[in-house]
This record gives sequence, structure tokens and C-alpha cells, in this order.
Amino acid sequence: MKSQVDFFNTMASKWDEIIYVDNDKINYALDKTNIKKGSKILDVGTGTGVMIPFLIERIEEEGKIMAVDVAQKMLLIAEDKFKDNNRVSFFNLNVEIDTIEEKFDLIVCYSVFPHFENKTRTIKKLVNKNLRENGSLLIFHSQSKEDINKIHKQADDIVSEDKLIDLKTQKIIFENEGLNIIDGIDNKDMYLILINKINSRI
Repeated sequence: MKSQVDFFNTMASKWDEIIYVDNDKINYALDKTNIKKGSKILDVGTGTGVMIPFLIERIEEEGKIMAVDVAQKMLLIAEDKFKDNNRVSFFNLNVEIDTIEEKFDLIVCYSVFPHFENKTRTIKKLVNKNLRENGSLLIFHSQSKEDINKIHKQADDIVSEDKLIDLKTQKIIFENEGLNIIDGIDNKDMYLILINKINSRI
């Protein structure tokens, strides 16, 4: 039976052709985070490395990016793009089941959150295990939840039920687990949740 990993590996070669990257929306989302020169960042579900140029620009020479993905073929494309940049390292792993020992100033989950099998547990794990105090975790989509859910439903059976829910409900779920939500957007232009580890009860 085809898995989610199989699906994304199959899509890897044409991924950059079929996605639309909205520079303004991505920069708007990153402006809300604590990212700065020298930041250490975990890019979860990096895919073909769409977010990496935006992150590199902000962390400058002193920062580091650890980019991870479950799909090896996606990673190979990303690695080739940034093979001459020593600030970025790539790892084929699944944050839901694999352990990352390092801690980061910022964790970015761009266009990956709906694909987590256990969304709440995974985000809580990342905040608890991998986020430094005062660090931020960003969940972000540069389209509405309705658009994202429609895209997934039409793409393939393996991702058809990978959905975003309304921000109010998602916020309640996260806060019940002790996560500190400091910002959220759920409109026709984007879906964004920003979690901060300050005063975290985890």
C-alpha cells in the first residue's frame, strides 16, 4: 500500500513546478517570529527547501538551519540546491517518531502540519524537546485552510484527509496541552499559528 512517504517521493521531481511560493506572505509570517541574525532553526518538512532562502537571508553567516523531511527524494533536491551553503544540514527523518537532540531558537512547520499523524503530540514534542526557552514554533500555510484542504482532497487518497481545522478549535486543543499560543491567523489569505515557549507549562 502506498504511504505518505511514497506520495511525496513521487511528487518530488515536479514539486517546485506545481507549488506557488508567495514571498510576501512568507516574509510576513517570519516577521512575527523571533528569527534574527545567528538564529538556529529547525525546518520541519523542508521538502525541496522552499523556506530555506528566506531563513538564510535572516540568519546571515552566524546562523544554522537543520532541514528535515520524511521523503528522501525531496531532500535530495533540496540538498543539491544548497550544496554550497555550509549553514544548512539535511536529515531524512520523521519528527513524529525520531528523536532530535538539539534545541533551536525557531522551529518552522511550513506546509507540513496537516500531514502529521498525531498533530498535537508532535507539536508538543517539538516544543518540549527541541525549542529553547523564549523560542518560537511557527505553523504556516500561505493559503486558507479551505484551499489547503481542497488541494489535499483532490491530490491523492493518501493525503485526502490531511486537513487543517479552524483556528479557534486548534488553539483550544493546543492550550489544553499547555502550549502557549501568542498569535494566530485563519482567513482567506493564510493559516498561521505561533507558539512561544515563554511560560510554557509543558
